[in-house]
Amino acid sequence: MGRKRDANRQRHMTGKEDAVFLDDWLDEPEDDYIDFENNPAYSGTGARGIRRELTRREKKAMEKAAKEAEKLRKIQEEADRKAEAKAAREAQKEAKREVARKKAEKRKAASKKKPYPAASVKKTGTGKAGFSKSDDHQKQRKAKEKQISAQQSIPYREMAKDGICRVQDKYYSKSIRFYDINYQLAQNEDKNAIFENWCDFLNYFDSTIHFQLSFVNHHSNMKEFESIIQIKPQNDAFDDVRMEYAQMLKNQLAKGNNGLVRTKYITFGIEADNIREAKPKLERIEADILNNFKVLGVSAYPLNGEERLQVLYETFNPEEKTPFKFSYDNVLRTGMGTKDFIAPTSFVFKNGKEFQMGDTIGAASYLQILAPELTDKMLAEFLDMDRNLMVNLHIQSLDQMKAIKLVKSKVTDINRMKIEEQKKAVRSGYDMDIIPSDLNTYGGEAKRLLEDLQSRNERMFLVTIIFLNTAKTKQELDNAVFQTAGIAQKYNCSLRRLDYMQEQGLMSSVPLGLNLIPIKRALTTTSTAIFVPFTTQELFMDGESLYYGLNALSNNMIMVDRKKLKNPNGLILGTPGSGKSFSAKREITNAFFATQDDIIIGDPEGEVRQEVA
Repeated sequence: MGRKRDANRQRHMTGKEDAVFLDDWLDEPEDDYIDFENNPAYSGTGARGIRRELTRREKKAMEKAAKEAEKLRKIQEEADRKAEAKAAREAQKEAKREVARKKAEKRKAASKKKPYPAASVKKTGTGKAGFSKSDDHQKQRKAKEKQISAQQSIPYREMAKDGICRVQDKYYSKSIRFYDINYQLAQNEDKNAIFENWCDFLNYFDSTIHFQLSFVNHHSNMKEFESIIQIKPQNDAFDDVRMEYAQMLKNQLAKGNNGLVRTKYITFGIEADNIREAKPKLERIEADILNNFKVLGVSAYPLNGEERLQVLYETFNPEEKTPFKFSYDNVLRTGMGTKDFIAPTSFVFKNGKEFQMGDTIGAASYLQILAPELTDKMLAEFLDMDRNLMVNLHIQSLDQMKAIKLVKSKVTDINRMKIEEQKKAVRSGYDMDIIPSDLNTYGGEAKRLLEDLQSRNERMFLVTIIFLNTAKTKQELDNAVFQTAGIAQKYNCSLRRLDYMQEQGLMSSVPLGLNLIPIKRALTTTSTAIFVPFTTQELFMDGESLYYGLNALSNNMIMVDRKKLKNPNGLILGTPGSGKSFSAKREITNAFFATQDDIIIGDPEGEVRQEVA
């Protein structure tokens, strides 16, 4: 209620002495609202009704009073509603407590009437009576029913001989292994050509195809590599020199990472009602992918069922020295399933930050992309780590029309937020162009994204990047995760642990084409293609291979049997004094030690006279 002004207070003279002025009411700081009923200036009971038009200030006061009254009413209603809800909850809790109290009284009364027989009481370490034996057996039976075997944890249903895997009831997948090409050491023109072809490769996949890129680094048995570089004795006077040369090759092998095998796979899957419907579609997609790899100059071949099972075996048993032995005939003869041949001894997912499979400890993480721009060297640096590591990219293409519609809706939302900020600026009395900088940034990025989708042959992809580190001990695992996180931080990204999602992270890392991680990042074709899966081509051939040095990028040995190459010819080019003659003599000596080939030397200047004497 407003207060009536003092009668002795001076009035503003308007010629109407019996009029009441709202200016005097509004000047009072304690006035919450105006008493329109008892004010003769606004009451219809006055002799002449309203004496004058309301001023703008008076109208604002009326509106403000109405808003405040409405606000108070809503606050009161909300308080009443909360009080009623609280009272209902308290009543419900009280009812539950009353029921529990009555049950406890009944159990207490029953226990007094029928005590446990002496033979059924189990003595505990504290001397108190425990549960009966029948209760223990019942609990054990329930615990066994809840246990899940290691085979049941592996998320696929069937693996066919031709490599088609029924992952879920209506989801089928197939895998292709592809090899490396020289990308990091190529010229800029060649790099741009490879990058553009890789973008076209990604644009091939429509919204009905989910595909997964898997990059696997795992340690192999060094004896296999040593057997390749081993030089057999020929029972002549040079066997001692051969042994010394073979020891030099072993030392070079230890310098590189040849004990670490790097493999690359692409797994693609589709939805289908049955295998008859899925098989022709998968075969068509497989043929298209192989053709796209051929355009890139990449060697690739599809995996059959046994090869896919071997990949799963090496994933679940990274430290196992026993080679994988499997045959579909054994499945029919023994009655065992395919999972029995690949499953580890156990899976343990008790800890939310790591897991254990067999004797191996592992941790699954995902890459959080924070950088505004990425470089094509990031994935290569991850794969250069000399540790057991799996990097998986789950990529799902969005329908082009849906993607454009989604971006347009985001642009509309940002524009709406801008309008609201401008209205707020006008009401507050400052320049309407002063709006939060984030809105301008997001608005510009959304418009550029819309332009890319509409006019620059870009598609929208939902990408999940998962890292799987494994090691023998907890300390080795922590060091591996720390090294991986350091590389991510170098490129302004963050490696985040999948807390309490380790099982989903592990099963999403196996090349089955199944993504169980809901964390996705929307990227365009160019942004997705920046994870170029190519670094440098390795040359490590078995047979009568000759040693040609170390790879400048990967530091691995180069062992080549030139007779098996498409073009066995070679030229040695270099400036004077760079070692052309020494390189030729070294190759001649290596061929003499490792093979029984006839060596013909054309030497007009007599440089190798001492070597052949």
